This record gives sequence, C-alpha cells and structure tokens, in this order.
Amino acid sequence: MKLSKNCFVSLFVILCGVWVSCSDDHRNAGGVTDIGNSIAGTVTLADGVTPAVAARVVAYADSWESAGILDSIETATDSLGRFTLDDVPREMQVLYVSKDAENYLARVVKDSVDYILGNSKSLTGSIAEQTMGKVRIVGTSLEAFLDSNGNFAFDAVPYGELSLVYVKDGASLAHYEFATSESDSAEMLLPPLAVSENGDSVLVIAEVPEGTAPDPADSLTVISVELSGAPMETLYGFVLPVKFNDKIDFEKFSDPAAFQVLSEDGAELNFEVDYWTPSASQGVLWVRLDSLPAGTQRVDLSLALREKPLAPQGAFLEADSVMASLHMNGDATIHAATDSDAAYGIIGYGATLSAGQYISLDSMNPCSGDFTLSVWALWNGDNGNHQILFAKRASWADSTLFQWYFEANSGVFAVYDVLHWDSLPGVSLKADSTQWKMLSLVSKNDSVSMFVNGKRVSEPIAFQPRELDMALPFRVGGNDVEDETWNGSLDEVRVVSKARSAEWLRLEYETQYAAKNLPD
Repeated sequence: MKLSKNCFVSLFVILCGVWVSCSDDHRNAGGVTDIGNSIAGTVTLADGVTPAVAARVVAYADSWESAGILDSIETATDSLGRFTLDDVPREMQVLYVSKDAENYLARVVKDSVDYILGNSKSLTGSIAEQTMGKVRIVGTSLEAFLDSNGNFAFDAVPYGELSLVYVKDGASLAHYEFATSESDSAEMLLPPLAVSENGDSVLVIAEVPEGTAPDPADSLTVISVELSGAPMETLYGFVLPVKFNDKIDFEKFSDPAAFQVLSEDGAELNFEVDYWTPSASQGVLWVRLDSLPAGTQRVDLSLALREKPLAPQGAFLEADSVMASLHMNGDATIHAATDSDAAYGIIGYGATLSAGQYISLDSMNPCSGDFTLSVWALWNGDNGNHQILFAKRASWADSTLFQWYFEANSGVFAVYDVLHWDSLPGVSLKADSTQWKMLSLVSKNDSVSMFVNGKRVSEPIAFQPRELDMALPFRVGGNDVEDETWNGSLDEVRVVSKARSAEWLRLEYETQYAAKNLPD
C-alpha cells in the first residue's frame, strides 16, 4: 500500500516547512558516489568540520513494505572520516551512520552526499481511529506499540530522513516520510496520522508545536508524468524530461533555484533546466530518477519551494557513466560560432551548423570500452560530402581513432578508423528536414549497432576502435574537413561510457519525444 498523493503532499509540507530544511542546512550535501555497487563518502561531527573518526557506517536492506531489516553490510570511517562500502546490493537503500551519541539515518542512498551527524530526538504521535498495532522506523530496530488511544512514543530516533511505518496484524498498512532538523528542541510531535478504509494513508492536519503548517497549495505542486510504454526492466539513474506548460503556477515557481523536485517518497531528486520561461508559462526540466522500476506506467513528482535559493545540481552524473550531455541551449562549444547557429531543437534550442563548424568535446575519449553515442538530428540529406555525427580524429589520413558518419561515396551510414571501414547494414534513414530523429550508436563487446528513434536498425557488426598514442579531439557534427559538416540541425547530444540497453534507448526516445517543442 502506498501513501496517497494527498497525504504525502500535506505531510511533507508540514514537516519540511516546520521542522526541516534538509536541502538548506546541508546536513546531507556533497560527496558520496555510487559507482556501480560501491558507496564512498565522508562523515563529520555535528559541527560540520571535525571528521568523525571510527564512525560506524551500515547499509541496510529495508523498506516500508518489509517486516524489518533483511540484510546489512558494515564498515567504519578512517582517520579523515572517510568510508567505502563495496559490493552493495541495490536493495540496500538505507544508510545509518553513528559516532557515540551523534548519528544520521539516510532513507535513500544517493550520489554526491556527505554526512554531517546530529543528535537523536524523542518522537511522539498517534494513528487516528486505531487502537492496536505498532509503528517502526525503517532501517532501525526501533518500534513502538500503540496504546488504547492510538498514541505512540519513541525515546530517541535518529537524526536525518525517517520513514515511519504503521504495522497491524503483521501487515504494513501505511508509511509516512519526514525528516528531523538541527533545531535546539529535543522533542518532536507528529500531527495525527490516519489510515482510510480503502487503505490509502491520509493526514489529519493538526496543530504543530513549533509553528503553523503552511498551506500545501502555497508551497508544493504535484506533477504526474505518464509513460507511453512501461519499461520492461528496472532502469537506474534514468533522466526524465518533464514538460510543464500549464501544469504549474509559473509565477510561484518562477526561479528553478527557489524550488526542489521530490520523488513520490519525498526524496530530493537531482534536476537541471533545459529552458524555463515563466512569462510564457513554458519550461522543461531534466529530472534524474534513482530508479525507474520495471512496469512503471506513471511517475509522480512534486515541486516544493525552498526556504533559501540553491542552484540545480545537475541530472546527468559521471557516476551514471555520463561523459557529456548537451542541450544546445548555450551549453555547447561550437567552433567558429555565429548568432545564426542557434535554432529550435527537438526540446528547446538546437544548433544548425554551417560548413567548417562542429561541436567540440575537447579530448574526451569514450572509445576505450563500451559506449553509447546519441543525438537528435534533422537531416537535409545527401549533399555529395561525407557528413559527421561523431568523430575522434585529428586528420582523415593518419589519426582517426573512431568516426560515425554518413559515407557519401556509398550512400550509407558507417563507422571508420582508417584501418577498418564498415557500413551499418539495414540503416535506411530518409532525408527529412521537418522530422527530428534520435540517432544512437551502441558499442558493446567490440561490436556496434545503430538505433533510430529507440529501435535497432542494424545488426551488430564487429568493430573495435584502434588505440592511438596521441591526444585527439572529439567532435560532433563536423571535423577538420570543412565540407564534412552535418547537413541539418542537431540537439540533445549524449556521450555515455557504457552500452545502453535497447529498453533504455526506447524509453529515452519516447520520453524525450513527449517533451518536444512542436505538437503532433
């Protein structure tokens, strides 16, 4: 059973607005990196400066749907407060850190998070119209039974992000997400909580001791994104483009630095702006999802106002193997750029390159292992010249590490590395200056295949980019030969140092197409 949307909005706003400003006080900001199955970070004491030496760090496999902790792994910090946990299963999504009387509980393990410890607090509350059962805190052994009036109490709960679960007859009936603050008060009182007859959790708004709860309508807006096709596999670190238009009050949410994006469970999500134009009530945000479970048909997100401005932290992370992500909204370096380069793209702005121009990615090299290259393209067709999509080369004759391009002599899309040339069989891409297409090339286990609009259009062919002992520029849409510029427009460039699955590319295409500029 999941927390209903109305309950979550009210509860999260009350707790964040009164007790918490998690994103503003930086109690869990900057540093942990989830690299594959490893977590590494730094722990400091409550002063935010002193390293927490020999602090206990435990990752737990637990959730509100579980009866309790299923498994755990543990380590300790070194003399600088640093720690590493290796081989962490993805189901371990709760992290507990403690040093003497100070501690921190993180409800969801995230990228880029250091831990600043705090002090435990007492917690009291009640479940309306319930006289039996218990409540427990996910990621701990703490539980408290309800009395005859539905009241419960904890003498001490961890500092940090808490998930409180109401359990009756062995079943988890509701969960409530909130966070503790670093206020001087050692006591917390939750407003009365209730479970409706249909099983959805709801909040009975009541007086909160430390202030008046803000009106949820003034500080938080819920956005639902329908997926045209549910993923067939769970995708981790998927970045979802969300188009707003009239979905929100742009006067209220006029500055992306003034709000945060929250998951359905209340976790703050990384996001970045493609474009945001309050005067026209238009905008697109790219939101990173920690995970997108298989079978998901709808993603529920919330925008919540911050107490203090904080610039968006970015959605495309190095920890997710993303080497480059360009929205062509001023974030790209274009060789010999002019004002006429800017054009409308598939989402927001794109770029139309002229002869001799290209997008520079410096000396980036994704070709040392598996990789995925993607770009949205408008194509005006064959102009008698080769046309570059991506090239890692300094010159055609003797220093081409890798090139993906339209080969004019044969009229095919191909890959090339001086010693080896291969067409990509089965690719039939018609020139169309009005229809954007998402082009992707996936290299996996020394073979490559091409995708168009999220569908594989060529069988994998053996191709291993050769290694050259020299630094070579990496370019998009052109190279050192002036007339080999892409004949059309480009947008949404991605370079990833891993082979994306066919399911990832399908959903990437469908969600980006849904956020496009032009209507069907």
